[in-house]
Amino acid sequence: MPRLALLPLVLAGLAAALAGCGGDDGGPAAPVPPALPLEETAWLLDADTLGVSGAGEVVSWIRFGADGEVTGEDGCNRFTGGYEVDGENLRLGALASTRRACAGPADEVARRVTERLEAVRIQTIEDRTLRLRDEEGAALLVYAGSAPGVEGAWEARSVLFDDAIRGVLGEAALTAEFAAGGTVTGSTGCNTFSGTFEAEGTKIRIDPGAVTERACTDPEARRQEQGYLEALESAVRFDQVGPQLTLYDEQGRMAVTYARPG
Repeated sequence: MPRLALLPLVLAGLAAALAGCGGDDGGPAAPVPPALPLEETAWLLDADTLGVSGAGEVVSWIRFGADGEVTGEDGCNRFTGGYEVDGENLRLGALASTRRACAGPADEVARRVTERLEAVRIQTIEDRTLRLRDEEGAALLVYAGSAPGVEGAWEARSVLFDDAIRGVLGEAALTAEFAAGGTVTGSTGCNTFSGTFEAEGTKIRIDPGAVTERACTDPEARRQEQGYLEALESAVRFDQVGPQLTLYDEQGRMAVTYARPG
């Protein structure tokens, strides 16, 4: 067969091959997102895999820092400690945690997470899923990963002032909304503020900016308002996993803890 006569057949075969690479609707196949790194990724526990009734409402997470520090929440308490990783081999050191009492699913999830973290020897990541496994390779804990960020609306749950982290008073609504353009607005419970922020990785700087001048008649509310604004200004780092955001000051103390509204 003449060489030119083969050309239509080659082109037809190429077109068929390209069509086969498309999506189910005939369009181009969706790109596969790259696997997330173990370090500096916000890993949110798939609590339903623990077999605990009501666990889906419990928030538990873990983050492996580039400095060899691991932090997280077991579903009830915050924990911190060290870890060593070598390829897929992973071992966590002794973990120190807060001692808040919980009940129901949160308590059961926390106990199972704590027990299983002690047995972790292997970590594997596929796409955006982290599986922590025992030495036999059995999956102990399953996490979904995402890059941490502050964007969106948040309601404060506790604020550092007078040298202690304190729950928000009464019905006061302390809020912050971080916009993609670098602006931040919110409420101090008495007044509103409008300022700016800069975030790079998990580092952050916040300037609350202009604050309205409505008087707080309650002395405690005034102290809380001032403490909230100072806590925002003191923030140098943040953790965000799922519906939780925590700002830290340069001493490593929690400055503000937030949750998504609703």
